[in-house]
Amino acid sequence: MLDTLRTLAAEDKATPAQRGELARALAERHWECLHRELTRDTARQVLDELRALCRHPLTDERQRFELSKALGGGHWDAVRHGEGSSAARLQTELRRLISRREATEGQRWVLAEALANEIRHHGGPRGDGKRVPGLMKDLKKLAGRVHSTEMQRDALARALAHLHHTARASGGRVGRKAEALLEELRTLAQREGATVAQRLALVEALFDSPWKPGLLGDRRRQEVWLEAAQAAERQPGSTTRQRVLLCDIVARMHAQVRRASDDEFADLLLDRLRAMAVRPDATIEQWIALAGAVCDGLWITGRFSNRDLAEELVEVLTLVTGPVEATLRQRIGLAGLLVGAHHRAVRQSDALLSKELLNLLHAWALRPEATREEAEVLAHGLRLAQAHASEGGDTALVRRVEQALGALQQGGGSGRASAWHGVDLGLGLDV
Repeated sequence: MLDTLRTLAAEDKATPAQRGELARALAERHWECLHRELTRDTARQVLDELRALCRHPLTDERQRFELSKALGGGHWDAVRHGEGSSAARLQTELRRLISRREATEGQRWVLAEALANEIRHHGGPRGDGKRVPGLMKDLKKLAGRVHSTEMQRDALARALAHLHHTARASGGRVGRKAEALLEELRTLAQREGATVAQRLALVEALFDSPWKPGLLGDRRRQEVWLEAAQAAERQPGSTTRQRVLLCDIVARMHAQVRRASDDEFADLLLDRLRAMAVRPDATIEQWIALAGAVCDGLWITGRFSNRDLAEELVEVLTLVTGPVEATLRQRIGLAGLLVGAHHRAVRQSDALLSKELLNLLHAWALRPEATREEAEVLAHGLRLAQAHASEGGDTALVRRVEQALGALQQGGGSGRASAWHGVDLGLGLDV
């Protein structure tokens, strides 16, 4: 199909639309090559072909936008592989492209992303920190124009959040620098036209900010964080990935608050996770984040006293192990959560919850569609259950788990329904 596009675009009567389709196909091919480590040479060849296409007298800005995307992708690939000279050449070429009067805001957005990526690299331990101020100056100038798009400002927010995180992690006398970056990010993210990405960057930066001494910190700082999270949650137009990221940040904050024994504020954060999980567009990853937070609410402080949370955990895990669509990565993450939750319940000597979770783990393992990767995680959980039963002297449960493990090993991945037939842990629970 790519060869057919090349043939059509090479004809004398080729239209700008046909040439634009070839440029888009080449840009997509270049992106695919960069994400396969063994084809970087092919990526360079495709980029050269795209450059040659855009040297045609009838080239329009749509085609140059595709070229700018390929240049941006090649620039980040060179940066992350430590090829400084190659990255500099590609960035110079990208700057030259957007310096033209006819350049579009889409092309400038690609440059903004490239600058943010390079700031992320040089702001870290392996980069050249001396380059960061100049890069930030260029990015602020680009994103601060009257006609700058919000996507360009998204790149600036991401760079500010990363530098703030690096400043906090470095320790030492960086408090003023970090606070200045946070204030700049706050100004950007609290504007009326701020995007979800900008508000998420602020939430992440506030998470990095240290709390004052005492019971985690003064309540006002906690409320500021919660307000920022709610603003990001309520912002229209969020993508699935952004909603999942927000759930992950709230879940991490919830764990941090639980460790500080501030159950009142932690309950507010758990309520936010519940609200996000019950939305019609919620994904299984958001439900997994909620289940993980409920686990933290039960056991992160080494105490077990909340039967309501235990029942909620079983309800959530029963829901997500039902007939829901999920990727392999999501199912493996869920399998790990089941195994970890059961292990923690046993360690807390909660016989009822541990048996309910073991029933769920066993039932989910016998699914005919379970993959070999899932089976390995679930088998680890069954081995832990066998060890726990052995420690407790429950010889009957040891034998039943051993029987289940034998059936699982014989099945060896997908299509194990016949191998699991008749295996029953006999826990006498209906969950």
